[in-house]
Amino acid sequence: MSLKAFLKKCLMEYFIITTCVTAAIAILGLSLDPAAKFGYEAYFSPLVFGLISLVPSFITYSRKELSFRQALVRKVLHIVVLEAMLIGFGFWAGILHGAADASFFGVAVFIVYLAVNLISWQFDKKDAGEINKTLKSLQGRS
Repeated sequence: MSLKAFLKKCLMEYFIITTCVTAAIAILGLSLDPAAKFGYEAYFSPLVFGLISLVPSFITYSRKELSFRQALVRKVLHIVVLEAMLIGFGFWAGILHGAADASFFGVAVFIVYLAVNLISWQFDKKDAGEINKTLKSLQGRS
């Protein structure tokens, strides 16, 4: 994959991540501290978490086609680094205050990770279908 295509994919994933993070924050907030009230600055937190979430994505980048095993190893490494970065950031920012918070947060990060990968896979599947349809129509003309 070219760097340009990879960065385009990262941009698309950023918006998916930000949307899923917003939903996760709402669910976690209602579960852990339903009485909390926030100001307008709280709107920036999904944007920041989305941006931080993109940094470990470079673990999955490769110019050449990866084998299934290589891609799987990179995905596992990606989720481990992602969880560590986000939980570390959560403690640094004062959002997380103990093991219970970190556990709920880690599960939420994993669920968002699965959702983002599922949505990205659906987009990739759609693109592949369109490419195959175009190739079949070109074969019919020959």
